[in-house]
Amino acid sequence: MIEQTIQAELVVDAAPAPVAALASFPGSDADGWGRIGLTGLTPALDFAPNLGCFLVRHRDRLVLCDTGIGPGPNIYLDGLRGSLLQRLAAIGVAPDQIDLVLFTHLHMDHIGWASQPGPGGGRIATFPKAHYIAAGDELDYWSSGAVSAKAHHHAAYAEILHPLVATGAVAGIAPGTDITPGLRFLAMPGHTPGHCAIRFDGGPQPLVIAGDVFHCPGQVERPDWSHRADMDPDRAHRTRQDFLEQAAAENWRIGAGHFRNGLAFGEIAAKGGGYRFVPQGNGRSATGW
Repeated sequence: MIEQTIQAELVVDAAPAPVAALASFPGSDADGWGRIGLTGLTPALDFAPNLGCFLVRHRDRLVLCDTGIGPGPNIYLDGLRGSLLQRLAAIGVAPDQIDLVLFTHLHMDHIGWASQPGPGGGRIATFPKAHYIAAGDELDYWSSGAVSAKAHHHAAYAEILHPLVATGAVAGIAPGTDITPGLRFLAMPGHTPGHCAIRFDGGPQPLVIAGDVFHCPGQVERPDWSHRADMDPDRAHRTRQDFLEQAAAENWRIGAGHFRNGLAFGEIAAKGGGYRFVPQGNGRSATGW
């Protein structure tokens, strides 16, 4: 029996301007960053993230993991505009070829292209033939008011995703339940209440799209440093630690959409009493090659 190859590609929707890492990761310090082997920061200790999505071919399905910032201009991010549809077109993928749209969570920079204005003034699905799916807990949190979320995330959800949720076009599923054979959400709460990673099996090495468990490679060595967008920093820290232990033990290949400069794919290796990030590839990945 031939093992199946899982093919994945990072598709960058936008790249915000760098911001100071000490502001982005409030618990961090300059000396600590200096002791990390691979920070993912600029030489000036600025955090320079991608707003990246992942296109994964899994068995006979084309899966889009997260949908970026959207067309913009995004007021919260200084007028930033996204280019996901253009980037997909450049690699030969049209919106109606996507079979599944999966959300790691429902923050502004992960739902942006989910819908677009329709001919009657409402919103319609950007990927018309795809099934849209989120973790049930995450969907329940946002559809029930998301009382602890920041205003810009509220506004994005209300404009972009709620119209689809209201018509039943977004399904909620429990983490650990197969979405299709060998594809499921893994509960990774902390960044948001129902935040998940997405696990693809079918080859000798699992591919796990990490969502916002990590924002830069430096957090692999310092999982105690939470990004300022983590809604529950203590829970996010515990989640990162659990993720690292499982990723190293099970030889996961991970995809991290906020990692820039060819670092989006990699593996987790032991380092002393902790872990380190080992980059693999330059934006494309396959398990089973």
